[in-house]
Amino acid sequence: MSLAETATVTLKSSRRTARPALNRLERAERFWGWVMILPLLLGVTVFYLIPFLQNIFYSFTDLNQFMRWSSISVDNYLNLFEDDDFYTAAANTLFYVVVCVPISLSLSLLLAIGLNQNIRGKGLLRTLLFLPAVTMPAAVAMVWQWLFNKDFGLINQALGLLHIAPVAWLSDPDVVRISVSIIIIWSSLALKIIILLAGLQSIPRQLYEAADIDGIGTLRRFFCITLPMMVPTLFFVSVMSFIEILQIFDVVFLMFDRALVENDVMTVTNLFYKYAFYLQEKGYASAITVVLFAVTLVITLIQMAIGKRLKVS
Repeated sequence: MSLAETATVTLKSSRRTARPALNRLERAERFWGWVMILPLLLGVTVFYLIPFLQNIFYSFTDLNQFMRWSSISVDNYLNLFEDDDFYTAAANTLFYVVVCVPISLSLSLLLAIGLNQNIRGKGLLRTLLFLPAVTMPAAVAMVWQWLFNKDFGLINQALGLLHIAPVAWLSDPDVVRISVSIIIIWSSLALKIIILLAGLQSIPRQLYEAADIDGIGTLRRFFCITLPMMVPTLFFVSVMSFIEILQIFDVVFLMFDRALVENDVMTVTNLFYKYAFYLQEKGYASAITVVLFAVTLVITLIQMAIGKRLKVS
């Protein structure tokens, strides 16, 4: 036997010895572990994985309202990138991402820091700030429609006290995207505050006590202790925010007329709804969702890579 063959046999035998056989208790634990997660795996497979694969398949077909299809190759994707409506929806969605993500993240962090202090009634404040997370989108839309009403809305009444002319928040093409951004920011604060508050409470108190002994000011303590320790949580919240806003649908659909939804405030998900349920071009709508998934995946991977690099450094 050659030296190479001897080394191969030795390596295989060492691998066999490195994996001892499972005893009866370990086999039972592994079996019942799979049994316990089987319902979840079935649910993910039936309601997520299979529809996801079907959607990718249908994006290469001419699927109609009767679920009959014929193969048309990549024509849906070629037509998509020649569609002016798609670029309009993509531009609107990008606007919401650029405006809403940094503002909501900054406000959430500031509010979480405030709620982390020893202030009176902070339990009630936490409850009030969390209410938007458990409020139905239809109720949110109704309330904001009333607040944004041009004639008797509270926002325009407050502006009137400052001698500012009423603003057509829900019909002026130059203002409607700002209106949507305000609602997105307000409704997305609650869950972010809870997550960031949990991250703040996980920071060791000894670091702040040492900073107090050294006479470090509040602002420097924030940039030298709080912000570096919150990097993993902040990146998780930012990834969540990007995904949430890229998929925004209900606010736009419930609050604005169809003419505005199809032009000035239309998002990519609204464009999908238009082709899937109004125009009954389901294959083309599937292509839209596949592109949205690809963009979301790329942005998420980039954010995760940046987050890992900053965490290491």
